[in-house]
Amino acid sequence: MVREPVQRLAYAVIVAAGSGRRCPGSQTKQFLDLCGQPLYLWSVQTFQQCPEIAGIVIVGPKHNYQALLEMQQETAIFDKVMKVVAGGESRTESVSNGVSALAAADNDIHKSDPILIHDGVRPLVTTELIINVAKQVGPKQVAIPTTTPTATVKKIVGNTITETIAREQLGLAQTPQGVPYELLCEALKHWRQNPATPITDEGALIENLPPNKRAEVTILNVPGEPYNLKITFPEDLRQAEAILLRETNNAIAFKPRQATGFGYDVHAFAASRKLILGGIEISGHPGLAGHSDADVLIHALVDALLGAVGAGDIGQHFPDHDPAFKNRSSLYFLERALTIVKKRGFKLEAADITIVAEQPKLAPHIPAMLTMLKKTIASPCQLNIKATTSEGLGFTGRREGIAAYAVATVIAD
Repeated sequence: MVREPVQRLAYAVIVAAGSGRRCPGSQTKQFLDLCGQPLYLWSVQTFQQCPEIAGIVIVGPKHNYQALLEMQQETAIFDKVMKVVAGGESRTESVSNGVSALAAADNDIHKSDPILIHDGVRPLVTTELIINVAKQVGPKQVAIPTTTPTATVKKIVGNTITETIAREQLGLAQTPQGVPYELLCEALKHWRQNPATPITDEGALIENLPPNKRAEVTILNVPGEPYNLKITFPEDLRQAEAILLRETNNAIAFKPRQATGFGYDVHAFAASRKLILGGIEISGHPGLAGHSDADVLIHALVDALLGAVGAGDIGQHFPDHDPAFKNRSSLYFLERALTIVKKRGFKLEAADITIVAEQPKLAPHIPAMLTMLKKTIASPCQLNIKATTSEGLGFTGRREGIAAYAVATVIAD
């Protein structure tokens, strides 16, 4: 009987180093746009959000320094991302590079810690699958998710079908595939000593061990997920986009042709902080207290955008207890809110924002704020910013902080 091992936190190696020759285009497939962001980034976000994951290494293209730099910049907000490293000429070499980087970045990895290897071009992986795989990894136990073929499977020799294979005994392998750290290092070492052996996944890597070592290991099947697609051809990308949009639309009971959202935010002054409003720094005045850069204007606008498309509020998407957002520019929140708006089938039509502050005088800074916001929004819309005081009344009148109100109107795209 296979025993469920004692659970430890897992580490992830996300491999996004391939050339993508079967998915033609100006970019390799891991960098193709999927609903507003690079394909590989969807997987990174899911592993970042998974509580069972302690750390992540991302493996990028070997011969593309600019791509590696962009990956580092894109993932800098994720506190679990330990390193972005260059891959190799093969998938297994890329995995080997990722595992080596993981070992160098964290000296506390235990020999039985689950290491989950995931293809960066499987953007729809879920936290549930990640957890299910990690739970089944033990000192001599590997976990691989599979799905059963739905079509009748034939064996082909040349151009001749020679037999029908019982599909009930077949599994189509997915990722992430989980291997305990010590066993994974041992299997990679053996592969490096026998590099001619073709390896397509971690299951094959373990099967490649010497017979006496292989006999000690159980490779456990974990039920995979039908939507955990590997993007190989252009039609796969279109299918992934359709799945994401369908899930989004299913979450919306009613989709109007036009919608309006309201946002409000307030922050107290903090003497040790820079004052950031509308994405620009206003010198000569104390800043605002907050987990991020405390840009009260953008926070109100983000809440208005999320409200307009029925997507909750800023605290749900960018919680103030998440270290990934510590001192983060609120322009990032605006970019992500606009991505959510786009994913839900809308675009920003107009926004009206009012800032309430006794000091500093904000009217001279409004043109620069508008320029910064329009640059970030990057699509035609009507945008208006107003500044006013509360005539000495309330906390803003006492000069204890700044408040902002925003109204955003979106239309079906």
